Amino acid sequence: MKYRNQAEMAHTCRGSISLHGALIHTVDACTFVISNGGTQTFHIKASSEVERQSWVTALELAKAKAIRNMESEEEEEQADENAGSPEEWSGVVRDLQNRLGDLQTCADLIGKHAAALQRSLTELETTSEPDNIMSMAKIVNERSTLFKIASNAMMKACSEYLQTAQTQGHKWTRLLQHEREQRQRLQEMVETLAQQHSKLEAAANAHAHRPNLDYFGFIWDASFNRILQILWQGIFIFRHFNILCRKFHVQWNFCRLSCWHP
Repeated sequence: MKYRNQAEMAHTCRGSISLHGALIHTVDACTFVISNGGTQTFHIKASSEVERQSWVTALELAKAKAIRNMESEEEEEQADENAGSPEEWSGVVRDLQNRLGDLQTCADLIGKHAAALQRSLTELETTSEPDNIMSMAKIVNERSTLFKIASNAMMKACSEYLQTAQTQGHKWTRLLQHEREQRQRLQEMVETLAQQHSKLEAAANAHAHRPNLDYFGFIWDASFNRILQILWQGIFIFRHFNILCRKFHVQWNFCRLSCWHP
């Protein structure tokens, strides 16, 4: 959102832009630009370099947070449905990676402002003219303020990362417990199936060594089973032959009709 001054904040804003795909870059000591790479471009001028950098830092952190929220929105909706699933593990890792990205952004800002502050301090040490000393002291003061802002942002990002790590630690514990319970249930199922298989195998062996007589008095031995197998094969061949005969009969009738009725 963009206002001419602080007094306009109580009224309707002059425009808005999505931070998810926004491009933020500085123009001079007091001016920076926010654009979406297309139709929207806002040129914003602060009252000082410190205020400009404060806004740029806040917007960059808000942009990183907006990207993280958009990427994790769908995962949060499916968190309960995918408990203990690989998707949830991926969501945990991605969340920590996003937090690490915020830390890296803050670290880059700190490195940038620290280098600028170091240059100003070096120039101040080598300056001997009183007028230059006053101006350099002002620059050092401003850049030290920028370094302080970046340091505070870094501390905030570290606190958020620590909180996320602790929260996800409890989730990891729950996921590990869920995996352990699943493994235990699977082991119990395998043991039960093994016991059932052993019982069935023992019953089959006992049945194989004991002759079984039906009410006709026939002994169901291997030879009789072979005879039944041959009979079933013969029945199958006969059915197949019967089907072929029917097809041949239909074709023969068709050919006969074609010959008699050209």
